Amino acid sequence: MRFWINLRVASRIFFMSFFKQLPIYPSDSILGLQKSFLEDDRENKVNLIIGSYEDPKHPYGGLFCVQKAQGLLLNDEMNKRYLPIRGLSLFLEGMRKLIFENSSSEFVTDVQALGGTGALHLGAKVFSMAYPSSRIYIPEQTWGNHVRIFSQQGLEVLRYPYYNSASRNLVFEETLACLESSPQYSMVLLQCCCHNPTGKDFTEEMWRSLAELMQERKLVPFFDTAYLGFGKGVADDKRPIEMFLQRGIPVFVAACASKNFSLYGERVGYFAAYSECHEDLRRISSVLDEKIRGEYSSPPRHGASIVSKVLSDSLLKKEWLSELEKIRQDIQKIREKFVQTMRSHVGHSFDFILSQRGFFGYPGFSEEQVQFLRLEKGIYTTSGARFNLKGITEENMDYVALGFAEAYQI
Repeated sequence: MRFWINLRVASRIFFMSFFKQLPIYPSDSILGLQKSFLEDDRENKVNLIIGSYEDPKHPYGGLFCVQKAQGLLLNDEMNKRYLPIRGLSLFLEGMRKLIFENSSSEFVTDVQALGGTGALHLGAKVFSMAYPSSRIYIPEQTWGNHVRIFSQQGLEVLRYPYYNSASRNLVFEETLACLESSPQYSMVLLQCCCHNPTGKDFTEEMWRSLAELMQERKLVPFFDTAYLGFGKGVADDKRPIEMFLQRGIPVFVAACASKNFSLYGERVGYFAAYSECHEDLRRISSVLDEKIRGEYSSPPRHGASIVSKVLSDSLLKKEWLSELEKIRQDIQKIREKFVQTMRSHVGHSFDFILSQRGFFGYPGFSEEQVQFLRLEKGIYTTSGARFNLKGITEENMDYVALGFAEAYQI
C-alpha cells in the first residue's frame, strides 16, 4: 500500500514540473475589472466597464430586428452543417455590400471571422506573413487588446500620438509627423468612428490628409470598425474607408456584429482586404484559407445567419438602421444629462464629453483618479476613467457625477 502511495506522489511531482517553462501572464485588465466588480459587495457599486448596450425594454437586451430574424430562421434554417472555410456566403455578401457599397466587389476578398478580435487576428496574420519583420502603428490611446493581437503575430507594435488628455483635443499634426517618419510598408491601425476610448474622431479633412500621406508613404491602413453605426450613422461612419478606397489604397477592414447587432456572444466577425491588384487578392485569399483551416476550419453558423437575414431583407434592414438611430439618440441623451448633472449639481464643466461619440465618455483621468473612483466610490471604469454611458441610470446619475467631481479634484 505504501509503495503505491509513494508511486502516486512521485508521479504528481513529475507531472507538476512538466510545464514549468510556461509563463504566467497578468489577467486581462478589463475582464479582471469585471471580476473585481462582481466580487465587490457594496450595494452602491456602479459598473461602467465593458462597451455593451442593453435595452431593459427588450426581452434579452438586444434589437427587435434581430429577434424577428431569429424567429424566421427557426422556420427557414434546415440544417446545422459545417460552413465553408470562408463562412456563410449570404453573410459575406451582406457585409461586403454594407462596407464596400460604393466600390467594386471584384477588388475585395473576405471571410467570416470569430468576432472582431478574430478579424483583427486574421489581418495581423496575413500582414505578418507578407512582412515578417514589420511593424504596426496603433493610437497612443486605444483598445487594450490591440497590442496583444498584433504582438502575438510577431509584429512590432508602435504608438502614434492621437489625443492630449490635458487639452482634451486630438493632436493631428503630431499624428502626421509620426507616420511621415515611419518606414514604408508599415501597417497603421485606424478606428473609423467612435474612437475607443476617447470618443474623438478625425474630421473629414483630417482623414483626407491622412489618406494622402499614407498613399505617399506606402503605408497599409487597417480599419477597426467595431462601433460602425454609432457615430453619425452607417453611411457617414464608413466614409473614412471610402476616402482611402477612392485613392486605390490597399485596405484591411475588421468588422463585427457584436455591438451594432447586439450579438455579443455569437462571435460574428468579418475580415476583408481591398486591393486593385488581383495577384495580391489571390495570395491573400490563399493565406486566409490555409490559416483558417489550420485554426478552426469553419466559423459558427447561427449568428452569421441572423446578420445575413437582417441585411438581405429590406424591411428588416430598414428596421435595423432605425434601431441604431434610436440607440445613438439614447446614448446622446445620457451623455447630455450627465454633462448637465456635472454642471448644475457639482459645479464642474464636463462639456468636452459632448463632442465625443459612441458608447463612452472619456475624461482622461490619471491612474490615481481611476483608483479613487473604484476603491473609494465603487465606480468601476477602465484606464483614463473611460466609462460606458449606458451604465449610468436615473438612479445612479447623481452618485456617479459626485464621484467624478471628487476624483477631478485629486
